[in-house]
Order: sequence, then structure tokens, then C-alpha cells
Amino acid sequence: MKQLLQLVPLLLCLGACESHPDTAATAKPAPPIAEPANTEHIEADTLTITGLPTKEISTTQLTSQLGRPDSIAKGAVECGGSLNLPMDAPDGDVWHYGKTRYEVNGSRAIMLGFDVRSGKFKGKLGKLVLDKKTTLEDVRRFYPESAKEADKPAGHGLPNEMMSLPFYEKGVPVEGALELIFEKGRLQVVEFFNPC
Repeated sequence: MKQLLQLVPLLLCLGACESHPDTAATAKPAPPIAEPANTEHIEADTLTITGLPTKEISTTQLTSQLGRPDSIAKGAVECGGSLNLPMDAPDGDVWHYGKTRYEVNGSRAIMLGFDVRSGKFKGKLGKLVLDKKTTLEDVRRFYPESAKEADKPAGHGLPNEMMSLPFYEKGVPVEGALELIFEKGRLQVVEFFNPC
């Protein structure tokens, strides 16, 4: 009898652990991990621009290639600038050549964006040509998810037809993005965005 009493807890435990095939079959699998809505991006070195320096250059090189700017916005680069290093460097200026813009800090300059409307400058992103003939539909063939941004009203004074492609370097996300600005479905300006 004493041995039977010792077996009762073990038998109860085995009964509780018994598998029920009908409940095991209806168990719900774990929900999938949410994927980001837009996985499209570009490698930083895949963009080439004809007729314009895109890497950091000296202001002497910039003026020898493009001449004096149409206008200069002093101290306009308060944050998100590429040339405001070290941290105590003064705010950079923006030199305007029409809608083509360069950040300038001291004797250093780097492109902020370029205007394709004149036909003077054009870019290439892999097989996608970025010029005055480029339409939103052309871009949509290569970047369908990102192009959906251009379909939504922007607000806050931003153009209605704008899309953004985040930069990656060797498969790793880096700060910044390439922004394509359209008007009535036709590419106008390509800009480099750096967050603050």
C-alpha cells in the first residue's frame, strides 16, 4: 500500500503530461517577424553623375569647373551637413548653381543635389538614367515600393512627388538617402539627404 501511495503522484504527473493529438494539431504557429515595408535601397557607390563632382573637392576646383555660384546662402547648413566636422566647425554655406547645390565649409565643398531640367547634368543609378527625360514610371520599374511615396501627398511644404532611396555601403545601411523630386511625373532634382 505504501508503494502504491508513492506511485500516485507519478501517475498523476504522467496523466497531465500525456499528449493530446487534437490540441497539438490546432496549436497556432508563432506569428512571422514583421518585415520593413520597403526594403529597397541603393549602394552609395552606384550613383554616377556626368559633368559634376560628387565627392568632396576644394572650392577652387568647384569654381574652376562651374564658375561662381548664382547665389550663396551663408550659414544655411546648420545640421545634417557633411563638412561640419569637427563639431565646433562653423555652419556651412550653400552655393547655388540654379537648383544644383553644394555645401561649402571653408575651402571644402560637396554636392547636396543637382538639377536635371537644363539637360546639362545627368546621373546614372545602375541601369536607371536620371535626366530630364526620366519619369516616375521609369523609376517605378526599378524601385516600385519607394515610388509609392511619390503617390502620397507630402505636406509641410514638400513637393507632392518625392521618393527616397536609403544608402547602403557594402550591404550595410548608412545615414542618408537619395531623394528624387518629380513634377507632374517628370524628374526635376536629385538630392542627397543627411539626417541631423
